[in-house]
Amino acid sequence: MGQHSAGDDTDHSIRRSIDWTPGHLLVIVLATLTAAIHGYIGLTTGETQFVLLGLALFAGVVVFFTVFWQPILYLVGAVYVTTLLVVWVLSGMQFFALGVVDAVVQLALVGTFLYLFVLERRHASS
Repeated sequence: MGQHSAGDDTDHSIRRSIDWTPGHLLVIVLATLTAAIHGYIGLTTGETQFVLLGLALFAGVVVFFTVFWQPILYLVGAVYVTTLLVVWVLSGMQFFALGVVDAVVQLALVGTFLYLFVLERRHASS
């Protein structure tokens, strides 16, 4: 019981197969970059909320590589990142120079999320 024969092709891995496109690579790079920026701000200022925000962003990157990933999570990511941008602006744009860099990264990330959502939904329905 629980043993697999040599001919057993059952894969119990939670990793998913990804058909890599430039958009997929871009979403990983941008999400990791904004997660790193938030982590850096949190670690250098002692403001724990930035570390937590960065960890949440990085958790999304981790989930992207698993079978738990669904295209709807692109929209969840877009809402999350957009919320971060709005909160940053409304709270007085703390850490302005690094915040502007991060805002550009996040805007590109939201655009990439939306592009991949539409692309993968269209692909799934065809």
